[in-house]
Amino acid sequence: MSAQGFTRAFGAAVLAAMVLVPGSAMAQRDPAYAAARAAGQVGEKTDGYLAALGGGGAVSSIVDDLNIKRRAAYTSEARTQSATVDQVAFVAGCRNIARTQAGEKYQAPDGSWQTRGAGAPNRDSRCP
Repeated sequence: MSAQGFTRAFGAAVLAAMVLVPGSAMAQRDPAYAAARAAGQVGEKTDGYLAALGGGGAVSSIVDDLNIKRRAAYTSEARTQSATVDQVAFVAGCRNIARTQAGEKYQAPDGSWQTRGAGAPNRDSRCP
């Protein structure tokens, strides 16, 4: 794919991911997910998926289920936008990290895990 083609596809993925809310609305209603997220046992990754950072098998199961749903939503959106799943997921990751609340965990561009403070999170420079 040429640089111009990538830019167009990435732009389409940006627009698509802005309207995607894969699993997050449903997950927000799950008290176990909300508790794990608030306790720092779940974090938003730069690639658009969640990571289990503690809490054992129960948290891992929740995260696995939500990541499967996210992947399905990203795949569907990628097809409609002529973008790759990774492009859609990356933009969703940018958005999801931006939406974290103070005290929640997120992955910084260098791969380290950060706890969101009152300010903006440290996001990848390629994020829209």
